[in-house]
Amino acid sequence: MPAPPEAPNPDAAAAPTGPGTLRALVVDDGRDDAERAALICDDETLTHGALRARVAAVARALLAAGVRAGDRVAILLPNGAAFLEAFFGTTAIGAIAVPLNTRLHPTEHAALLQDCTPVVLVADAAYGASIAAVRASVGAVRTFVTAGPPGASPGPDVDAGSGAGDAVVHRFAAWRDAHAGPMPAAAIAPDLPASILYTSGTTSQPKGVVLSHGNYHADIAHVAAEAGADRNSVNLQISPLYHAACVHTLAHLAAGGTTVLPQRYDADAALAAIARHRVTYLFAVPTVLYELLDHPGFGHHDLRSLRRIAYGAAAISGPRLEQALRAFGPILMHAYGLTETSSHASVLRTDEHLHRAGSIGRGLPGVALRVVDDAGRDVPPGGIGEILVRGPNVMTGYWGRPQETAAVLRDGWLHTGDLARIDADGYLFVVDRIKDLVISGGVNVYPRESEHVLAGHPAVADVAVFGVPDPHWGEALAAAVVLRPGQAADAQTLLAFARTRLGAFKLPKRVHFLDQLPKTASGKVRKADLRARFQTSPSP
Repeated sequence: MPAPPEAPNPDAAAAPTGPGTLRALVVDDGRDDAERAALICDDETLTHGALRARVAAVARALLAAGVRAGDRVAILLPNGAAFLEAFFGTTAIGAIAVPLNTRLHPTEHAALLQDCTPVVLVADAAYGASIAAVRASVGAVRTFVTAGPPGASPGPDVDAGSGAGDAVVHRFAAWRDAHAGPMPAAAIAPDLPASILYTSGTTSQPKGVVLSHGNYHADIAHVAAEAGADRNSVNLQISPLYHAACVHTLAHLAAGGTTVLPQRYDADAALAAIARHRVTYLFAVPTVLYELLDHPGFGHHDLRSLRRIAYGAAAISGPRLEQALRAFGPILMHAYGLTETSSHASVLRTDEHLHRAGSIGRGLPGVALRVVDDAGRDVPPGGIGEILVRGPNVMTGYWGRPQETAAVLRDGWLHTGDLARIDADGYLFVVDRIKDLVISGGVNVYPRESEHVLAGHPAVADVAVFGVPDPHWGEALAAAVVLRPGQAADAQTLLAFARTRLGAFKLPKRVHFLDQLPKTASGKVRKADLRARFQTSPSP
């Protein structure tokens, strides 16, 4: 078993602790980390000093392109140095960064950019079809900057290095390097918008979450403190940077640490990277943890450098959690949050896993949590209600959607849409999403409860339980199950297993076996897709 975690390094206190701006992270204000590694990418290592120089060059290039405070700059890039250079360069001049999910269809990219009307798109040449779609339908974009290997073409409809119509196309490295120089001056307040992060759209159309500089600064402080980030920390960023999980890299940059940043995730490569670079911190969604644990080479890599493993974005089953604790040791912590909370709202720390397994913990310092009923009253211990969040990490609102903003931000509290039970000590246990609640025969049924039980069967690798129409009950439960490689089980076997642990009304009426569950990039199951696919009424 790995050694227990070390005590947090006192150097972690050097991370930001109050309201501030992202610009402060990339301005050389007397730091002594210029020669220390900031990013280890697939093909290059960048020091903190080199990263700051590149960010300054991008900031100057954006100003030369006519970008001003409040303008939007869209970023369609895989994980890598270019993403962070574009993100920081944008926010350093008071413009708003709009990271885009690289897995979306070109028409989806175009629709998002029609919503936020950026003036610049920085995109990898591999996404030429999206670049072309944006050029054809989003007139606000006047500058296109393409990244990628030398000679790579951004697509048949985009001529890299030339202008067409009113748009100008540049190559990223040449464009950046042509504007090398000191960081340009800018007056940026903590409440200024820094980014628009579009939600994954698991239950509705994506909404643009507006996060301020102060939102990021607060969450960076939370992550740095909980991760024990310091100058000697090494973070492995395998979650997409376009996701709110980017804050894990931002926190380690703020602390003067190092981030290993592979362009693409691969379980074998991730395990090798932990051993090679002596990684101390990892954030992973449960699906990724499962892949690491189940990888045939797991036991062949030295993972003893790990001091913290944070997981979140989706629930982890009890048996899997026990497996992870046995494999990694007592270094796991559960981070709960939403894009609307800059990624984090609560944490279950490493020492709390032993007696609060299954909980999302308690609110982070400076973050208040409530669990309320439909009338807005705090529920008593043991009661179930909606999680409300208030703190400096809560978004400013949804881009261009005042009514939807008003619906979730009420009296200073963010209404999360998550249902939870609270115990006498203030620990929260998520029950389900409000939208996933199934009312079957007039009885509230929480699919997550059934999921946890089915996930405990040794043949089950992944499972989602959701509601479908039923002529008798109104709604009934259905399950989508992914079996582990080499394992076999039929519906009756799984239901018999669940029947020993659940009341009959909590059992799925139908079980569907899939090769994989439809998920967002953050690891959340797209239950709307499952409901649409399996609308056929199950037999009572």
